[in-house]
Amino acid sequence: MQENKSITYKDILYLWLNSKSELKLQSLLNYENLINNYLEKIASIKIKNLKKEDIENLFIEIDKKNVAISTRKTLIYIIRSSLSYSFNEGYNKYIDVSHIKFKLPNKIIFILSKEEQNILESKLKEKVNIRKICLLLCLYTGLRVGEVCGLKWEDIDFSNKSLIIKRTIERIKNKDINIKVKTKLIISTPKSDSSIRIIPIPEFIVSLLKKLKKNNNYFLLSNSEKLYDPRLLESFYSRILKSCNIKQNKFHTLRHTFATRCIESKMDIKTLSEILGHSQIETTLKLYVHPTYEMKKTSIENLVEFMQIINE
Repeated sequence: MQENKSITYKDILYLWLNSKSELKLQSLLNYENLINNYLEKIASIKIKNLKKEDIENLFIEIDKKNVAISTRKTLIYIIRSSLSYSFNEGYNKYIDVSHIKFKLPNKIIFILSKEEQNILESKLKEKVNIRKICLLLCLYTGLRVGEVCGLKWEDIDFSNKSLIIKRTIERIKNKDINIKVKTKLIISTPKSDSSIRIIPIPEFIVSLLKKLKKNNNYFLLSNSEKLYDPRLLESFYSRILKSCNIKQNKFHTLRHTFATRCIESKMDIKTLSEILGHSQIETTLKLYVHPTYEMKKTSIENLVEFMQIINE
């Protein structure tokens, strides 16, 4: 055991962060942000005094909040990994937190109805520009906002009617204290190996893209080599919704809507999971497949029809 009796769990967390040299800058900044926003309650406790009950009580408090599933998973990882690091480095006795899990939030995910999607598509096909095409692309491929902003013309394969995702644009906290700007745009690789993927594009979107094709090295949305801010596309999406009289919702709704429409059209989960860039099918099922009332109704009707057939 290390002799330093004054070391706190926060000290351990930052020692652990500094040891994660393999992580991307954005991941490290995200971890630091989560530590400061969610773990302060236990961070001040001296590591030699930290108990399993302290962590359990913290999780109970977090479970009362409407925290995103991805955030919950990351917090679990941070705590487990940092405590394992602390034990291996001899700072404290082993604390078993393997049993601690977050409850899934009772969160209603908003999805565009078929009628709303039709209205939105009609608006996007009027006086077409590259931003409108990119919104259509998200509706028919499930791209994340950072992924579509990171697309260059070289990523579009017009012959095979497909695109490749190999970069994403993110806005991150600027840690340079000499610069007044608090955030900056960066290019990074997709969040996992499975996120690097080739996705088919519908013929009608390919045709629209062909008319606007520019220099291969240009980003689609900026029409130059300059990075395009995802917040600009989110703002444009919000204005389009307003013009369509559709309730305001997050840009990620396009991804949820795409996944749900795929399930409604009988796409198999494995195919959908790969298109979305998930490493596990379970992620697709839990986060992006949201049965609509029509789907439930059809399922019940199919059950009744099935029972009538076998009872004849």
